[in-house]
Amino acid sequence: MIKVVKLFSICIFFTLLSCKEEGVVYNKFFKIENSLWKHQDTLEFDFEIKDTTKTYELYFQFRNDKIYNWQNIFLFSYLKHNSQNNFLMDTLEFYLTDNSGRWLGKKSGNIIESNFFISKVKFPIKGFYKMNIQQAMRDTALEGCLDVGLKIKEINN
Repeated sequence: MIKVVKLFSICIFFTLLSCKEEGVVYNKFFKIENSLWKHQDTLEFDFEIKDTTKTYELYFQFRNDKIYNWQNIFLFSYLKHNSQNNFLMDTLEFYLTDNSGRWLGKKSGNIIESNFFISKVKFPIKGFYKMNIQQAMRDTALEGCLDVGLKIKEINN
């Protein structure tokens, strides 16, 4: 019986180990309070870049439920190194549904999870960076927003 439990534990360990996505150096989600993302709610992602010779891919991650009323989402993003005063600002748009209103992301019950490529970045300075994200829709309070995340992947040049 003990051998079976040990074997089962080892199998579970290697299964979980193999589930980790390759190259991910940062992956964080913020839970949106009451599933209502207000335009003044800025989400702040703090991360460290240790290797400036690498290129990184940035991804916006969004979990919503079917109450979300729009087929897309507009965002303001601000990226800066902690030691610098200047920053990069961008306005982003991502489509959550197709033209007929079908959700594009992975669906599980009433929850839809979407991952969107933002850009490739070669960070010029080692150290700590901050990326702020705000929703930029005409509706100042978006219902149905569950979680917002940022994923950064190191890619081979």
